[in-house]
Amino acid sequence: MVRIFRDVDVDARIRPREAVDLMEAGYRADSRGEVVPFPKSRSAADGVTVSWTGAALPGLDVLGYRAYLYGADGVDRGDQIVALYRFSTMELKALFLGRRVGIVRTGAAVAAALRLADPDLPSLGILGTGAQARQIAKCVVAALPLTLVEAWSPNSVHRDEFRAWASRELSVHVHLAESAAAVLRENRAVAIATSSDRPVVTPENLPGPRLLVSLSAYRRPEIATSLLHEADRIWTDSVGQATARGTLLNDTALAATVCPLADPAGLAALRDRGSTRIIVNTGAAWEEVVLAESLWQGTTGSNEVLDVELERGRRGFGPS
Repeated sequence: MVRIFRDVDVDARIRPREAVDLMEAGYRADSRGEVVPFPKSRSAADGVTVSWTGAALPGLDVLGYRAYLYGADGVDRGDQIVALYRFSTMELKALFLGRRVGIVRTGAAVAAALRLADPDLPSLGILGTGAQARQIAKCVVAALPLTLVEAWSPNSVHRDEFRAWASRELSVHVHLAESAAAVLRENRAVAIATSSDRPVVTPENLPGPRLLVSLSAYRRPEIATSLLHEADRIWTDSVGQATARGTLLNDTALAATVCPLADPAGLAALRDRGSTRIIVNTGAAWEEVVLAESLWQGTTGSNEVLDVELERGRRGFGPS
């Protein structure tokens, strides 16, 4: 039986605090070598590119992948498929259609990284006010003892939209700043979820040691490359994906500093507030696999999501 989840099914079942717990457990599993990542691949045809990546967690008996398309401008078109398999039997268990698994995964992964680094964090700065920024705020508020979220967008309309959303969805005080520098000045931890192709965190607007979590620092210079080079370590959810060919961190000097998020040898440094620490979330496929597995386990009846019966015949080639 294959279960098919739509975005509305994901939203009806997801609990932000539980999603954060799953991501933190996944970080620890990855640091122990229990995650088998599959290299990210891209194939282009006449201006349309399909992106594919996956991972296996044999200890949890799961394997999965995600795939989505984007156009020549590089913008994600939004529709994606997450496929979940039982590792031991190669049986397809579920398909997730839409965007929500990816968005929830991102917010929960950032929140888990922040909790690993600073479990008593009193406030969070967010650069960006879009869908990813909102999910980050929702998950961090659910998992950490925050009393304040301070956000910024260069677009005043987007700031107002974020304020209206936050008043409905968040249980803490929310302040909308007028500049990225103000957010960096007032918060010891800042999540960066922008679409900017230029650095929004620079040596000039960084007032002192900060904890920075970026969604894009391995693909584009959302954090000034000079700050990346100054970092003793850069923590990530996927060393292989963060340092892959064509990424900013593929640079030999930078690649040597990249380490898994929950690596025991790096945790003390991750919690040292006397230095600027940089965490790069790459959207490692194991994060969606772990989240998808949890959602699959939480549905048991055909009245909850769409179930499709597949013919289970002999696998492989040759006569029966």
